[in-house]
Amino acid sequence: MTAQTSILAEIKKHNKIIIHRHQRPDPDAFGSQFGLAELIKTSFPEKDVRLVGKMKLSAEWMGAMNEVPDEDYQNALVIVTDTANSPRIDDQRWHQGDSVIKIDHHPNEEPYGDFNWVIEGASSTSAMIFSFYQTFKNELKLSDSGAAFLYNGIVGDTGRFLYATNSQTMAIVSELMTFNFDWSQINQQMDTISIEAARMSGYVFENMTLSESGLNYIILKHDTVEKFNLGDFGTAFVVPLLGKINTAKAWIVFEEQEEGFFRVRLRSRQTVINQVAARHGGGGHPFASGALAQDENEIQTIIAEVDAILKKE
Repeated sequence: MTAQTSILAEIKKHNKIIIHRHQRPDPDAFGSQFGLAELIKTSFPEKDVRLVGKMKLSAEWMGAMNEVPDEDYQNALVIVTDTANSPRIDDQRWHQGDSVIKIDHHPNEEPYGDFNWVIEGASSTSAMIFSFYQTFKNELKLSDSGAAFLYNGIVGDTGRFLYATNSQTMAIVSELMTFNFDWSQINQQMDTISIEAARMSGYVFENMTLSESGLNYIILKHDTVEKFNLGDFGTAFVVPLLGKINTAKAWIVFEEQEEGFFRVRLRSRQTVINQVAARHGGGGHPFASGALAQDENEIQTIIAEVDAILKKE
């Protein structure tokens, strides 16, 4: 029995399904969570499907999260999408369900749950959800809104097709675009920033550091980010900015969190950097990964490690 067949069997078996995704959700986290929920609800209207996790204003067009009391996890199927490691799961009650399914496209370093469907290197978890629908098209139904959710996730996780994109990705997108939703509006929404984010973009270009090896990085202290009043917009828009410099081969954004440690976002054009991320509490795709730095000493270590890799090329 394949992983997909097992997942469908579990969905059919349970009347109550609770879907989780990772903390600080990006478009693929939301897209796969909402898209899978819509796929299940459209295919099996009698099932009770709930979504849990913190909501962001920028994703409110998709819908809302649900209030799920502890007792509702009894006899429920829990599905976690787009989350490589269990500490990153938003709402740690995920293990209280009757059974747990992990659906993800990151390296499967922690195969938590009872069922794992992981395709390392897939463009996105949203694309995997659509391929799940395609595999069981005779049993499943996908609504126009469900297609919109999945399209949003794919566009977001590929950086509007700059990363992790191949002919299979584009074939999925082509089929999604046959559904009735405004894909151009989604594209435009992802391509716009607030005036506060525009001002911070200027700060980033003024304060970035570009090494001789082609490493471009910036260290954002918490109080600096707070001054720009980005609100719900967040700092994800900063990451591609550093990669716009034509001599940059790899780039890193270090962002200090309220707790004092730094969130680390690593990207590159053709240099494998996920091994560096793995050494610092993270992981991800070969050219797009995340990690954590406990202090500025660890920041300098990460910079030195990536710099050394670039110098060898």
